[in-house]
Amino acid sequence: MPEQFRTIGKAEIRKDAWEKVSGKALYTADIQVENLKYGAILRSPHHYARILEIDKTPALDSPDVLAVLIADDIPGETRFGSLVPDQPSLAQDVARHLGEPVALIIAESLKVAREARDKVIVTYEPLEPVFDPVLAARPDAPQLHEGGNIVTELNIVEGDIDHGFAEADTILEEVYHLPRVSPGYMEPETSLADWHFEGNSVTVWVSSQHPFTDQEFIAAALDLPVNHVRVISAVIGGAFGGKEDSSLAILAALGAWAIKGIVKLVNTRQESFLAHPKRHPAQIRYKLGAKKDGTFTALQVEAYMDTGAFASYGPAVSMILTETMTGSYRIPNVVVDTYVVYTNSPLSGAMRGFGSPQANFAVESMVDTMAEKLSMDPIKLREKNILKPGDKVFTGVTINETAKSLPVSLSKAQDIIERFRAIEPSKGKQAGVGLALAVQTMGLGAKVPDDSTHKLVWSSEGNVTIYLGSPDLGQGLATAAEQITAEALGLPYDQVTTQPLDTAFSPNGNVTCASRMTYMVGNALIDASEQLIQQLLSVAGPMLGLPVESLSYKNGYVVTPDGKEVPAKEITFPLALDSVVLMSESTFSFPYPEETTPQHLPIGMPHVMYCFGAQVARVEVDPELGTVDVTHFAAIHDVGKVISQSGVEGQIEGGVATGLGYALYETMLRKEDQWVDSFTEYLIPTSKDMPINYENIILEVPEASGPYGAKGIGEIPLVPTAPAIANAVSDAVGVRVTRLPITPERVLGFVD
Repeated sequence: MPEQFRTIGKAEIRKDAWEKVSGKALYTADIQVENLKYGAILRSPHHYARILEIDKTPALDSPDVLAVLIADDIPGETRFGSLVPDQPSLAQDVARHLGEPVALIIAESLKVAREARDKVIVTYEPLEPVFDPVLAARPDAPQLHEGGNIVTELNIVEGDIDHGFAEADTILEEVYHLPRVSPGYMEPETSLADWHFEGNSVTVWVSSQHPFTDQEFIAAALDLPVNHVRVISAVIGGAFGGKEDSSLAILAALGAWAIKGIVKLVNTRQESFLAHPKRHPAQIRYKLGAKKDGTFTALQVEAYMDTGAFASYGPAVSMILTETMTGSYRIPNVVVDTYVVYTNSPLSGAMRGFGSPQANFAVESMVDTMAEKLSMDPIKLREKNILKPGDKVFTGVTINETAKSLPVSLSKAQDIIERFRAIEPSKGKQAGVGLALAVQTMGLGAKVPDDSTHKLVWSSEGNVTIYLGSPDLGQGLATAAEQITAEALGLPYDQVTTQPLDTAFSPNGNVTCASRMTYMVGNALIDASEQLIQQLLSVAGPMLGLPVESLSYKNGYVVTPDGKEVPAKEITFPLALDSVVLMSESTFSFPYPEETTPQHLPIGMPHVMYCFGAQVARVEVDPELGTVDVTHFAAIHDVGKVISQSGVEGQIEGGVATGLGYALYETMLRKEDQWVDSFTEYLIPTSKDMPINYENIILEVPEASGPYGAKGIGEIPLVPTAPAIANAVSDAVGVRVTRLPITPERVLGFVD
C-alpha cells in the first residue's frame, strides 16, 4: 500500500455540492414534465378495521378526476415485502394501522385529487387494536396476520448460563425501553411515474435506497416483465434506512399504468410519519453477572421488538439487535431470546443502526451500573472485558484485527474524561461525564446474497465515468467512489465523475445500507480500474506498434519501453472515432468464508465484520427543572482508513446529532388515539442543541479486506451517543434513566 496518496484521505469538494446549496439539484418532486397528473392517497382513519365496502362513485363524478384505484384494480401482485411479502400496496379487506393506504386518486391537479379523496366512501368495521408487543405476542391477542403475531423468534445460546450466573458475585437486572423514532429526513417520500405506450412499459423516478428492488416490486404489481420497468434515482434528500420502502414507487407506477400517463406522488410530513418505516421500539430485559474483579460471567436477554403492522425489515433488524447484545465485550455464557411482533402501530423497518442502537443502549447502561455496584472505574471495567483480536463472540464469529481499536479508544476516552471533569459547572447546574463504547455490524449477514456491481467507462477525452449500481443517499458515496477510482487509476480527482443511477444503464449494485457501501463499492472499483488499465494497454500496443507486454501504465499514461509517456486520451480518442469504448465492470461479494462463518444460525446471521467506536459526553443538569444540556462531546471512531476526510467527519457529526435526538427528544407517541405526526410535537435536535465544544478523534486501524484499508462509518456514530449521555446524567445527578428519551420528567422521577 503506498504511503502517500493522491486523493485518498483528502477533503475533496463534492461534485454535487454547488447544485445542492444553490437549489439547482433536482429531487424527484422538482422534476418538471408535461401533462403531469397528481395522486392523492386515501388512508385508513382507524388503527385496525375491517373494510366492508368502498364506493368510488362520488369521487369519480368529480370533474378532472381520472381514476380511483383500490386493491382489486391492481393487475399483478397486491402485496410486497423484501423479507416477508405481507404489506399490501392498497389495503384489502383489512386496514391494520392508522394511515394505511386504502385508495389512490389520480386527478388533473393536486387540489382536485385531495378533494376527491375525501369523497370516497369507505365503510369500516373497527376492530380491537393491540399496541404492546409483549401483549401482542400472547395467543389470546388480536391476530393481525395468518400464523400469529410473532414474525420472528431468535433463541441463541452459548455456554452454560446457569453456571455463568453461579460464578457471578454480582447479578444485575434491568428493563430498558427504547422508543419509536422517525428517520426525519428533509425530503419526504416521493415518486414520479411515466407510462409508455410503446413497449407497454413505465419509467419511475424514485427517492430510494434500492432502485433495483423497486423495479422488481413495480413489475410484479403491474404484471410486467422486469425489463419493462425503468427506475431512475433522482437526487435523494436523506434516507437513514426509511427509504428502503417501495410503497410510493409502486403506487405512482400503478397510477401511471391506470391513466396511461404521468403521475407524481409526494407524501406530506403527516403521511410520512404515519405510513413509512420507523426505528423499532424495543423492550429489553437484561441480566448481567460479574465477578468481584469485574469479569463478566453471564448475560441473559429477552427482547421484544414492535415491528408494527407489517414485517418490513424487522426479522433482519432483530438479528443485528441480537448479535450486538453483548456489546464490545467478552461474555462466555449467553442466552438471547428476541421476538419480532406485529402490532397495530405504524410499521417499523430499517433505520440507521438497524437494531444496534437499542442493544448498545442496554449493554452500555448496564456496564456503567455494574461499575457503580462493584465500585470500579467504568473505564477499568471496560478494559477488563473488551474484545481482543482472536476472541470469539457468542455467535461463534472470531473477532479480527480491527478490535485493536478498542483499547486505543478507551485510552483516548480516559484523557477526555479527565479533561471534561476539570470543567466547572455553570451556576445552579450539576455536571456529569459519561462514556459508552459501541459495536456495529457490516454487511447483510451470512447466506444472504450480498453482491455489488459497478462499471467504469474511459471517455475519449481521457476522463473516467463511474456507473454506480447503488444510489448515493446524500452521504457522499459518489465522492468516495470517485476518490477511490481516481487513486486506483492515478488520475486527478476532477477527471472522475459519477452518473446518476438508472436501471437501464447502471449495473445492479444492490441496496445502499448496512455500513458497507464504501467497502463494497471501493473493492469493486479497484478491480474494475485494474481491468480498465489492462484494456488500455491491450489496445495501446497495436496502436503504438509495440508489444503489449512491453508497455506499462502510470497515472493516466501508457509508458513505452523507452520511457515515453502517452496520455490515455491519445489512445481513447482514436478508439471513439471507431465507436470503440473502453469499459470494465466488476462485482464484489461481501466475504463470508464458510470455514470462518458459523453455519448453524438462521439465514442473515451471523455478521462477521464489525466497526468499533467510543463517545464521551459532558452534560449539565438543572436539578430543579430536570433539563439536560450536552456541553462537551467527543466522538472516537475507527474507520479503517479515511477515504474522504470531510465525508467521514460529516458522517460522524451527523450520527452524533441523530443520537442526541434519540437520547433527549425523539419519540413518536400515541396521543388521544392519534400518533404524533408533525415536527410540532415530534422534536428533533437543531444546531442550537448540538454541543458547542465538539471534537472528532478518527482512528485508522486498517481492515485487511477493505479498499485501502477502509471499513464502514455510516451507522456507528449514532450508536453510543444515547448511552454516553445517559451515563453522564447518572454521573451528574444519580438518576439512572432506562427509558428513552431522557426527559425532564424522567430526570426528576415524575415518570419512569
